[in-house]
Amino acid sequence: HTTLWTKTKNKRYTRTMNIWRCYSNSIFVLSSIVTISKTTSTAAKRITSSSLYLPITTNNKRRISSTTFAFVSTTTTTTATKREHKRTFQSNFGTSPLNMSSSKDDKESTSQTSPTLTTSSYVQETLDPCVILMKQIISKHSSKWTQTQIYSLAQGVVYWKPPPSAYTALASSLQNEELHTYCPDEGLPSLLSELQTKLSNENNLQNVNVIVTSGANQAYVNCVSTLLSPSDKAIVFAPYYFNHVMAIQMMRGDDACIVGPTLIGGQPDLNWLEDTLSSSSSNKIQMVTLVNPGNPTGVSLSHDYLQQIVSLTKKYGVWLIMDNTYEHFDHVQANSIPSGDDTNVFPCFNDDHVMNIFSFSKGYAMAGFRVGYVAISNVGEEAKEAYRQMLKVQDTIPICTSRVSQLVALGALEAGRQWVIDQVSTLEKGRNAILDALQPLQELHTNDCNGDKNVIMGGSGAMYVMAKLPNDMDDQKLANDLVEKYGVAIIPGSFCGYPGWIRVCYSNLPPDECIIAASRLKDGILNLCCCHV
Repeated sequence: HTTLWTKTKNKRYTRTMNIWRCYSNSIFVLSSIVTISKTTSTAAKRITSSSLYLPITTNNKRRISSTTFAFVSTTTTTTATKREHKRTFQSNFGTSPLNMSSSKDDKESTSQTSPTLTTSSYVQETLDPCVILMKQIISKHSSKWTQTQIYSLAQGVVYWKPPPSAYTALASSLQNEELHTYCPDEGLPSLLSELQTKLSNENNLQNVNVIVTSGANQAYVNCVSTLLSPSDKAIVFAPYYFNHVMAIQMMRGDDACIVGPTLIGGQPDLNWLEDTLSSSSSNKIQMVTLVNPGNPTGVSLSHDYLQQIVSLTKKYGVWLIMDNTYEHFDHVQANSIPSGDDTNVFPCFNDDHVMNIFSFSKGYAMAGFRVGYVAISNVGEEAKEAYRQMLKVQDTIPICTSRVSQLVALGALEAGRQWVIDQVSTLEKGRNAILDALQPLQELHTNDCNGDKNVIMGGSGAMYVMAKLPNDMDDQKLANDLVEKYGVAIIPGSFCGYPGWIRVCYSNLPPDECIIAASRLKDGILNLCCCHV
């Protein structure tokens, strides 16, 4: 997992994969992490790094001689997997994602004694935002599709607009004389009251404290900041939601994130979870995160399966963060209580150690308004204390979610859950088209006597389907080729800790356009994947 940096005559640095190079009589920073100081052409005098470097060759034929070093990684497999998408992106496309590297890489070092400005090592370790990376690829190839358009099956958004009641509330909010002022940290009292009612009627959550946040992502950051001390660990399951991993890395460092395995059907491995939690005295595991219905798996877990995870985390005294962002997208109603009469609900768990996260971004199509919320039990003392401490985090980050956004959310709730369910039902045509587009991959693996028969994951929940590529096929290169040659964008599985897979979203285009995108995807798979074998 290395990069070759070469200092050229015009004093710029270029890079390729596999080795590091530094030149004599020069001092510079590699990736803002590794510093190599050298005063002779035969060996490096000092190497400062968290990894090991070994000298290989010395070239004295050039006027400025060089020493080449091989990189021996000291990171774990889990860390390497989480960093895979950044490494491979650089290899495939030749530039640093998002151009996040410091501009000092393009300038000659001033002097050995000059002070150096640095950024947080936690942020440096954090994954790059993959949706932005995919948008850059789309922009890169957009000129080739001027006669038509590039269809995106990448970002998890919905094609419909918020309900009319939300726009009515938006218009009315402009007459609100307090619109420009702060509101209570936890949210507008009127919205909190309606959310309490909604949680009780639709999610089986009574007697909870609620904090309104700037989207579900901020709710998750609140949880990480509130629950994890510097030496604590948090568990996510691969394939994971990249922003969850990013939040843990950014707030507590890459080593704080433990990535657990997922079974063939997209369920977290409960045996692994219990084995890991039982030894948590040494690992200091404080938190487990689960998304249901799943992003990126597209799998809805049964209520009984969820109960097992709730019981395990309670047994070992660990917080469980349940991200219910896709509560309206349980297509097969897997999360239903057998004895319940009303199927138009999404029951959650009211245990003291469970924090439930919700969002207005998906079902109510309010992604740009940035409204989410977290519900915490108001029964046990530990849960009450967690709520009190989280208010500190809330006051530090947004103070409060925008008043206008909260008022629009209040208006959206007037449309009711059934309005959302009616919109979600329109996704079936696109979902079936995507499943059909991915079918050649299933046939490809089935025809291989040594192949994996379980290569399609999802479709039962959320808005995603995942598919496994032929062995040794680079998912990020495929993502680039699909945009360039077929005008369709997806998310590489390596961005979700699942290299060799792809994630396809079927909700961000109207059904008729989704069918066109699915046709392009199928053509790309037939020509790029099937010919790869």
